[in-house]
Amino acid sequence: MRTNGLLLGLLVLTAPVHAQQRETERAIREGNEAYKKGDQASAIRSYEKARADQRGAFNLGNAYYRQDSAADAQRTYEAASTLAKDPAAQGRAYHNLGNSWMRQQKWQEAVNAYKQALRRSPNDEDSRYNLAYAQKKLQEEQQKKKKQDKDQKQDEQKDDKGGQEQKDQQEEPKPDQQQSQQQQNKDQQQSQQQKPDQMSQQDAQRLLDAVQQQEKNTQEKAREKLRVRAKLPIEKDW
Repeated sequence: MRTNGLLLGLLVLTAPVHAQQRETERAIREGNEAYKKGDQASAIRSYEKARADQRGAFNLGNAYYRQDSAADAQRTYEAASTLAKDPAAQGRAYHNLGNSWMRQQKWQEAVNAYKQALRRSPNDEDSRYNLAYAQKKLQEEQQKKKKQDKDQKQDEQKDDKGGQEQKDQQEEPKPDQQQSQQQQNKDQQQSQQQKPDQMSQQDAQRLLDAVQQQEKNTQEKAREKLRVRAKLPIEKDW
């Protein structure tokens, strides 16, 4: 009786597992059919139900990749590489992970993924070829960046040099400015070196203005006297 009870208990516990496994298998089959037809949206919906299985995760990554969703494919392949149990399955997941990095032009990440694939599948010529291609693209990117950094540094040095030259030109007076400044300094020195009995042009002008004002006042007084006489009655001899 105890033995039968124990067996019954095991059957009850394992029944949900088998049902879940059947759901996973059906989801993968439906996903595969949609994938072959080119209906990646339907394939993704089916594979999502089986993404806890290494096959479902791997196929889900393929569907995302075919749909040009490289970032989603990358994340799914990373999960598939973790779920995979044997080196060959892990190698396939890393190979496709490298492909998804390549599509995003992340060459260093692609190189790392292909190296992981080759560690698990050393004879995989596809991974070896893709690794060489990714390394070549990475080298080109590094050389391009190095050249850009060098050009930027040269431009900054040129800007600094040009700015200094412009500053020097602004600070250094031009020949005509030098001549004008020299003449101004000479006139100032001459003005400062004038003898006490010498009259400056400004003082002479002030004196001339005073004389003219005095003459104007004198003429005004003379005309005033004439006007007063005219007002007096004329005495006739009768």
